[in-house]
Amino acid sequence: MGFFVCGMMVRFDVGDYKMKKKIIGIFGLSLLVIFAVELALRVDGYPPFIWIGSFMSIPSFLIVVAFSGLTYAKKDKYDFYELGAVLKQDMILGGWIGTIIGMILMFNFANNDITTNFGVLLRGFAAAMVTLIYGYMIGNIVESCWPKKTV
Repeated sequence: MGFFVCGMMVRFDVGDYKMKKKIIGIFGLSLLVIFAVELALRVDGYPPFIWIGSFMSIPSFLIVVAFSGLTYAKKDKYDFYELGAVLKQDMILGGWIGTIIGMILMFNFANNDITTNFGVLLRGFAAAMVTLIYGYMIGNIVESCWPKKTV
């Protein structure tokens, strides 16, 4: 994986040392999260990488990214170097709003017979949480890559 990261940095001409550290940190974070979830599920006896589809949701991603429009609306109030923190807050807010939307939809379409549909309710709750993960992960990644104030 290190060769892939270094190859991508050369291909996109990432010459800045600080940017190289950020890219390596982002890939390291992603790989360690994937490894930790995979290891936890392997201990429980699940097949390899069966869980990845549970975390892929285009609507969840779009809800989180759509809330970056709030940052664009507020951009005149902040200096450029402050917009990274504002963007992070707005993406986390998008994650929470997406989770609330998912829970409203889940409870709205839930059947009244809780004993037979409890598994469906839990899977809906899990799907609603994906936007929250996207909001926190993407928001923190964007903020870590945002340029800081130079004197």
